[in-house]
Amino acid sequence: MNIEISKSFVKDTQKITDKRILEKIQKILLESKQIGSLTELANLEELSGFSGFYRIKFDYRYRIGIYYEKDTIQFLRVGSRESFYKKFP
Repeated sequence: MNIEISKSFVKDTQKITDKRILEKIQKILLESKQIGSLTELANLEELSGFSGFYRIKFDYRYRIGIYYEKDTIQFLRVGSRESFYKKFP
């Protein structure tokens, strides 16, 4: 699986200071490189009304926004659930 990381994803991760959350993000990125299909990612849900856009719930407060097309996963945003859906998609 091909991985692309957007500039906004990098900026969002730089704002996070909790090392535990950053480790979880790193774990998800490593897992996504090794999977064969998108359904193998845990806590993945497609956003209704937006074809190809998904969110990964990896902590009780944090979400990762991705876009999937052909064999490429684009990591677009990461943030707390309070502000995540205002910025994504």
